[in-house]
Amino acid sequence: MNKDEIITLYTFKDILEATLALDKLKANHIESFLTDETTSGINPLGGIELKVFSKDQEKADKIVKEFKN
Repeated sequence: MNKDEIITLYTFKDILEATLALDKLKANHIESFLTDETTSGINPLGGIELKVFSKDQEKADKIVKEFKN
């Protein structure tokens, strides 16, 4: 896997939870962004994807897991 590859770290159904996770990552200096946040209301089967660079995956996963617990 390329270290500059963008991956989906998590998929959220709730925009508030997704935004809080995004803010937590940014506070820890991890570049991240959300996708599909404007279409989640139109397509409830979809979700809001939290994206990070693969080089940050391990650290970002740990931060989000701590946040969710």
